[in-house]
Amino acid sequence: MAVFVTRTQWGARQPTGRSTQITPDRGGVTIHHVGGARVARASHSDCAAQVRGIQRQHMDGNGWADVAYSHLTCVHGYVFEGRGEGVRTAANGTNTANQNWYAVCGLVGGSSSAYDTVTADLLDAFRLAVARLRNQGGAARAINGHRNQLATECPGNLYRYVQDGSLEPSGGRTHTVREGETLYSIGRRYGVSWQRIAEANGITSPYTIFVGQVLIIPDS
Repeated sequence: MAVFVTRTQWGARQPTGRSTQITPDRGGVTIHHVGGARVARASHSDCAAQVRGIQRQHMDGNGWADVAYSHLTCVHGYVFEGRGEGVRTAANGTNTANQNWYAVCGLVGGSSSAYDTVTADLLDAFRLAVARLRNQGGAARAINGHRNQLATECPGNLYRYVQDGSLEPSGGRTHTVREGETLYSIGRRYGVSWQRIAEANGITSPYTIFVGQVLIIPDS
């Protein structure tokens, strides 16, 4: 099961600005990769630093307000919170694409013949990211590749998984929190531990939930 990593957990810098004036219900989620060279880290302990490096390049090198992506995923099955749900991305290349589509970047790259291994854990992380952007960010159901937005090779070898439906979240169970419910009571209802629900939704101590919050319910 994929694990969600909050901005605090990976050591994100504060954004210099953010826009919530978006309409992702008119688009969906666009898939990206890092680039034309292999970049996947052998050890997951190195992935947070990699995400910080991408944020640093986007903010200090490109002059953007934050890391460009809504979320980032690694080959070890983790989703790193980027700009997050409800916030305009800067990754898709056109104003219309950034207005209507979220952006999720896999921490992989390479040429068509020499590409990072696309692991089952990476695909699982993409599915969690897409599910969050739909359930908590209002994204429409479409999933496309960066190359569908403008002329680019991105997302490289990930594009086959865009095309064959591998990034479509399985199950799709969600739960809207009601008055008096706790993670424990919700977990009992679905036969899933409250800890797994917390991990899937990026909820950390003191494990606070609120009425009306939409939670992703992972498989048991």
